[in-house]
Amino acid sequence: GCNFTVHPNVFSPKYFFDTEFFARELPFQQNEEFLEIGSGTGVIAVFAALRGAKHVTAVDINPDAVTNTIENAHINNMETKITVLLGDIYEPLAINSRFDTIYWNTPFGYVDESENLTVLEKAVYDPWYKATHRFISQAGEHLKENGRLLVGFSTTLGKFDVLHMFLEKAGFTVRLVSKTQYTEKYPIAIEIFEAVRSKSRQYVC
Repeated sequence: GCNFTVHPNVFSPKYFFDTEFFARELPFQQNEEFLEIGSGTGVIAVFAALRGAKHVTAVDINPDAVTNTIENAHINNMETKITVLLGDIYEPLAINSRFDTIYWNTPFGYVDESENLTVLEKAVYDPWYKATHRFISQAGEHLKENGRLLVGFSTTLGKFDVLHMFLEKAGFTVRLVSKTQYTEKYPIAIEIFEAVRSKSRQYVC
């Protein structure tokens, strides 16, 4: 029931099925302060606002994605509830910014070389998972006391053991929220994981 436009140089949801899945299955909460890292076209930011977030902050390292998110917020009359910032993960946030939920559909494609990656490729590939590690290790600086991380991932295409290690070392307990599967050349799983800070560190499926 929503309309979206996709700008050049921004990863289009029509080429991958995860955005539709996340928009449908992410456990949005009423009156939450919601932060999205890597907003892309702004689809999830708009849905978070439509589903009851008090305010949404969307961050992207790609200037074209920032412009795209702003336009789609306007198209769907959510511009007063969505703030869009240009920068790398938490870099553009104020030091005292705190959120109930921080979400990122992480670039779960693990690669060993970072040279010559375009901004579009960075939406899919994360060299040595350096960005993913920063997302998790620095999350505590911007989470409210009972805040949570929502992580979009693919255990088929990504290295979940590395992701889980990062979460565990940062003091998070993680559980699977939702999962879907589709087939291209072979079956691909897409998941949503929720991570909360806890004294007990364990993986709950």
